[in-house]
Amino acid sequence: MGLGPKQWKCKDCGRQHATDRKQCIECGYSVLKPVDNEKRLDRLSTVVLALLPTLLAVLTMGLIAWVMFF
Repeated sequence: MGLGPKQWKCKDCGRQHATDRKQCIECGYSVLKPVDNEKRLDRLSTVVLALLPTLLAVLTMGLIAWVMFF
């Protein structure tokens, strides 16, 4: 059971690794830096929060139309 980041990125060539080895497979560079997955999650949550009002507006208009015509 390992603690810490699950992905590593080579500082030299930029290749990502999902291993505990601290050496790049492609170029042999020995220092890898952890990949920041929180940035990706933050971007996804921003998109979801931006689309939420639009989705709620469409559902509200559909409900109003359903009440008016049925």
